[in-house]
Amino acid sequence: MKLLITGTAILWIFVCIQANAQVSISTDSFQDLSHYSKVFNTPKYYRLYLPEGYSKSNENYPVIYFFHGWGGRHFKDDNALLEYRKIKTLVDKYKVILVMWDGSMDGIEPRPYNVGNHEDVKYQVQMKDYFPELVRYIDSTYRTQADRQHRGIIGFSMGGFMSLFLSGKYPHMVGSVVSLAGSPEFFAGYPQNHTLYPVRYTFKNLEGVDVRIHNGDTDILTFLNEEVHQGALWEGFPLDYWKFKGGHMVDLPGETKVFEMAVKFIAGSFETKSTPPLSFTHYDIYNDFDVWGYKVKSNKQEPGYITLRNANKQGFGIFTQRWLPSGPAIENVKIQVTTPPQYTPNSTYKVTTSSKQGILKNSEIRSDASGTITIETDGSGHETGIYKASDPPFLTFLNYKTAENKYLRVNQPEKLILTLFNRGGKLEDPVRVSIWTSDSTVKFSDSIVILNHPGELPVLTLPAIALTSSKQPPMHAEPWEIKFYIHMSSGKYAWNDDFVVPVLFDVPYFKIIKIDDGIALRGKAMGQGNADGIADKNERILLYEGTNRLRIYTDDKYVIAHDERLTDEVIPAIWPDGYTLSSVIHISPDCPPGHEIECVASYETKTHNPIERMVIWGKVIIRVK
Repeated sequence: MKLLITGTAILWIFVCIQANAQVSISTDSFQDLSHYSKVFNTPKYYRLYLPEGYSKSNENYPVIYFFHGWGGRHFKDDNALLEYRKIKTLVDKYKVILVMWDGSMDGIEPRPYNVGNHEDVKYQVQMKDYFPELVRYIDSTYRTQADRQHRGIIGFSMGGFMSLFLSGKYPHMVGSVVSLAGSPEFFAGYPQNHTLYPVRYTFKNLEGVDVRIHNGDTDILTFLNEEVHQGALWEGFPLDYWKFKGGHMVDLPGETKVFEMAVKFIAGSFETKSTPPLSFTHYDIYNDFDVWGYKVKSNKQEPGYITLRNANKQGFGIFTQRWLPSGPAIENVKIQVTTPPQYTPNSTYKVTTSSKQGILKNSEIRSDASGTITIETDGSGHETGIYKASDPPFLTFLNYKTAENKYLRVNQPEKLILTLFNRGGKLEDPVRVSIWTSDSTVKFSDSIVILNHPGELPVLTLPAIALTSSKQPPMHAEPWEIKFYIHMSSGKYAWNDDFVVPVLFDVPYFKIIKIDDGIALRGKAMGQGNADGIADKNERILLYEGTNRLRIYTDDKYVIAHDERLTDEVIPAIWPDGYTLSSVIHISPDCPPGHEIECVASYETKTHNPIERMVIWGKVIIRVK
């Protein structure tokens, strides 16, 4: 082996004669080391930076993990072009341990992390299992401050996606994260069961985590990362967002200025006292997961999400979603939720569960010797309250409906009727609810409603709220739904919540519509039916505007909402980033002949470089044969 020695760097190689020969390389700046991974069943490599004075003190140090991009390893990233030796100066300045992990799945495949398009998700081993293993190894081997507040992640490009994905999966392990020109969405999970994870809709996963995003104005991904930024604004998430002049990179050659901004942000978060959120919401693509002390197990075997909503000592919501933010439930999913040890041990609690439709079930349950409670339910969507009769009330959002069904009609008077759920003890005082949104196109006739006699039942239906919206469809793929916030109070108690309502835009009609009901209109049939190109009852159809597959939005009662499926494709560009989704909808067997289903629809186009996906909106009338 031949090594080039430059300057004052002293390089040497230790060849360890073991079952797998492991190479350890050290310089005056860093060490390239390995450890045995049970997850991968093979040695895994990492680059380690220790701060000046580490060997001469007993001090414990915070840790930053760096995730490289496509084609990278722990020792290289051809796009990031990091100044590896100069980074040691930052490690010394901010007094941190820096670990650059190896995201390679097999040492050969250039695409790391087992994420991407369908064909890219091909390994059973998962980085979500390796990250906790690596953290445990680093904390047990080096003098670290082994708590979430003193653990941060910086990721570049694909590593930027992974930094947000894993920080969102383990917010109880990670206190801060910086995504440098990160990829905006990928499929992740197991080969037989993987799900599209769009960062712009997943900021609730990052509650309690300090987040910064860097986006270059000439980056290939600049428009896609602006969609991510808009998703954070839509969610009301306190994001630190920096738009800089430059392309898909970290720093200019020879510089560490941008990398230092990321390190400085993480180091600043180390100094901020961090406390777990009092209540949290978590979306997870895996059938089993742990988060903030809650353990969720299920038999989910399909793509999609299990969502734990507003979890706290008073209870939680639990439901499945085929996609975010408001996809239909996944059928036949059984879920078990075990809480943290937050209840009085060996004590009996009341349990009240409500479906979205307000169907109630009352029971009692006993906490175990450690103070945990285990609830079993299904994935159709429920709110569960856990309480004693003497406990205070606790109100949370349960459901809504509009005058028509679930969508707001733009440019016409609308009514919004909310139902709330009381997870706790009896409501003694009137309930006052105020509603608002950051969407300036929404105007309320009166945004405050009062329920003077809440009654004994835990489900409360509020008086209708009158409003109008003049919302225009977005030009890109940022969130298009309206996010509403509600403040609820009763006597000395108060609570906050939010919910999402889709809209039907007031847009012109598409003119050239074709129907795939089993016809291969563009190489492959997506629909199912008699293949005559005419919509009929009990058919599953996909619509085209010209050659563009359409995403369909409707709450017509003859379209079976829970049977909708999304297909995906990647419109060619310089990189295969940004997924285009289309709808396969199921027309009810009860649909009367001649019925007209009015929909709003959209399709996407994409520029080559930078990758800008434009969304074109229109109305469609589906006439059922």
